[in-house]
Amino acid sequence: MSNFSTRFFSGLIAAIVIFIGVEADATAAATVVKTPHVEAELIARNTAIVSGQTLEVALRLNIIEHWHTYWRNPGDSGLATKLKWNLPSGFTAGAIDWPHPKKLPLGPLMNFGYEGEVLHLVTIQAPNTLKAGEKITLSAKADWLVCADVCIPEEGQVSITLPVVAAGMNNLQDARWAGAFAATHAALPVPLSGWNTHAKISADGLQIDLTPPAGETVAITDLAFYPIRNDVIANAGTQVLARLAEGAGAVEKAGYRLTVPLADPLVADLKILDGVLVTSNNWGNAHAGKAAAIAAPVSYSVNSNSRTEAAYKPKMAQDSLPSLSLLAALGAALLGGLVLNLMPCVFPVLGIKVMGFVENAHGDARMLRRQGLAFFVGVVVSFVVLAALMLALRAAGQSIGWGFQLQEPSFVVLLAIIFFIMALNLSGVFEIGTSLQSAAGQAEMNAQKNPLTGAFASGVLATLVATPCMAPGLGASVGFTLSQSAPIALLVFLTIALGLALPVLMLSFVPAWLKFLPRPGAWMETFKQFMAFPLYATVVWLAWVLGAQTGNDGVTKLLAALIAIAFAAWAYGRWQVTKPMRAITLAVIGLAVGIALAWPSGDTQNLAQAKLEDGWVLFSPAKIAELRAQGKPVFVDFTATWCITCQVNKRVALNQAEVVKRFQQLSVVRMKADWTVKDPVITAALAEFGRNGVPLYVFYPSRGEPVILPELLTPAIVLTTIEPASAGTISKAVAH
Repeated sequence: MSNFSTRFFSGLIAAIVIFIGVEADATAAATVVKTPHVEAELIARNTAIVSGQTLEVALRLNIIEHWHTYWRNPGDSGLATKLKWNLPSGFTAGAIDWPHPKKLPLGPLMNFGYEGEVLHLVTIQAPNTLKAGEKITLSAKADWLVCADVCIPEEGQVSITLPVVAAGMNNLQDARWAGAFAATHAALPVPLSGWNTHAKISADGLQIDLTPPAGETVAITDLAFYPIRNDVIANAGTQVLARLAEGAGAVEKAGYRLTVPLADPLVADLKILDGVLVTSNNWGNAHAGKAAAIAAPVSYSVNSNSRTEAAYKPKMAQDSLPSLSLLAALGAALLGGLVLNLMPCVFPVLGIKVMGFVENAHGDARMLRRQGLAFFVGVVVSFVVLAALMLALRAAGQSIGWGFQLQEPSFVVLLAIIFFIMALNLSGVFEIGTSLQSAAGQAEMNAQKNPLTGAFASGVLATLVATPCMAPGLGASVGFTLSQSAPIALLVFLTIALGLALPVLMLSFVPAWLKFLPRPGAWMETFKQFMAFPLYATVVWLAWVLGAQTGNDGVTKLLAALIAIAFAAWAYGRWQVTKPMRAITLAVIGLAVGIALAWPSGDTQNLAQAKLEDGWVLFSPAKIAELRAQGKPVFVDFTATWCITCQVNKRVALNQAEVVKRFQQLSVVRMKADWTVKDPVITAALAEFGRNGVPLYVFYPSRGEPVILPELLTPAIVLTTIEPASAGTISKAVAH
């Protein structure tokens, strides 16, 4: 080959390499989130951003075969996909533009959603201060529910990085996604220009009348209506399309009428019917696509009160909600707080506190009172913080309830680590503070300070582990706060705190009662070590809760973390007196490694809800209505893995052979509403009964209104409630 040829091909190759490098630099860089069921990523229609202009992006979900996600109105069950944006300063994101869904039948239910690949379009407005050449990263947290026979909530952090180009520059569409964006735009509902639409609610159902523009003939052979509101139509009902002759009904010219079965109970306040109409044809000159958006005025020709809505309404009638005066709510709150002291989730903390009273029983009475007050302050402060946080989040539109902290795996991990460290300390692996007490003056100071700190911490821990459990009396009082102002709600929560702290406070202020406690002696070291075992048991319980939220991987990581923390505690105890710096360094490293190992990832799933016991079905308000329409009674167990009372009731009552047999004989459908992980549908259902915590047990007879059972169950209570004769006599009442 000649020198010219060599130079020519070398230059050509170099040019190709440079071109590829330029193209690679200009190509959008995106993170891809892969779960077992969905591949998610943020994609852009164009390859660059122009300062001051809009950019169309999309959350792309590629769903595996036989699974689906949901539309903005999911239908009878499910949750819509959500995006929470994290954009650079000056950028703003619009709402999701939803392509029309498809019908997803599931037994007697009908859901609306997507299979295969779906794009959720969003328009991003860029500020006019961008400079050509810089790169911008757009990111969002995406949440979606993916379902087949079971439903699994998934999430992921998606992002895309794009270069900025000057206005007028060649800003091409990204060839990789051009087809997907075009198909999605074709599936977007478009308002029908020139069409006349009207909706009427009558005894025959919902009638949607459609008239094409004058002089235009449009041949529509099929039509399906998808409402924006989820309480308007019977989603699984048959929709019937009819061609209307000129002048028929409410239509002055030839048109179409779609008759759709109505939801029960009937919606009586609908002024405008918002929704999407989908046909396999097209809409003539108005719209070449298949989906049309309508906002039709609604008229009524039926009395909503004439329908038997109480027999099918999947919630308690308004007049049977707990009706408490403030004084009664405060009394129930005080009693419930007192009973919390007897709950097994609080026992380990209070056991340690009692041990502290034993140590001080024959000592300084003034210090004893100060300890009691410190414990009381710890309980009150913790209750105020938790209650204020809950009320603030609810005011911001978040669906949360009492005990919400244990719905977060990260909180469960931290609580398990704290209890494990406390247990190691009681077991004698290390002693807190001994290396710092070499000076005589410090010894006296620490003797005065440490008991108060420990008492305050005991109050905080008692609150954190007590609030997930609804003791008898707390359900109605905490539910009372749902309809009250923030000051009244805080007053109720403070009363619960008083009840929880009162026994310890009274022991500290009435020293005469301490004479019933044994005198200090060598036995106390044995008792101290013995008290470590309830804490170890609590760690086991928390690991079980974590397993229901994150699976075996989460539990394995927690156990590995506890090994690292045990090493840290051993190292600290081994050298805390002789080589304190080494002890502190190893302890900090071990603790940091442990927390890093155990910290949960963001893919939390409610595995407890997915793995139902034999004979139980998943909770669904629509399913309840469907079953009762078929004449079947339903028993709903609102529960959570972290709720000790729930687990006790399950073993003492719900899983007893005689109870299970009677459920089967009476054909009662048992439904599980597992709240281990945050679920807005369950939170809303609890609120309908004036509750915001578990346990809650509700029996829906085949006819009549729901019956609420007590928080503590026995086989006799359950059997009496579900008997047909009893259900008829205690309708609109609370079973006791």
